[in-house]
Amino acid sequence: MARRRSPRSTSPARRILLRGIAIAVLVAVALYGYSYYRGSQLRDSCTGNGGEWNAEREQCTFRLALPEQTPSDATP
Repeated sequence: MARRRSPRSTSPARRILLRGIAIAVLVAVALYGYSYYRGSQLRDSCTGNGGEWNAEREQCTFRLALPEQTPSDATP
């Protein structure tokens, strides 16, 4: 009669491999999440300070608001 293995009796090498894969996946998710969060913060900071976010260049641009020039009354 064949002996049945219980689901919990996995080899130590397999457990180490599974833990390594799980840790690698967690690190990848954390790095991706941080990258997304940081990009979001940069865009929000840019637009909050009056700039425009250029998605193509991934940088903030500001337009200089020059004061309106009125024609001078003095003639040279």
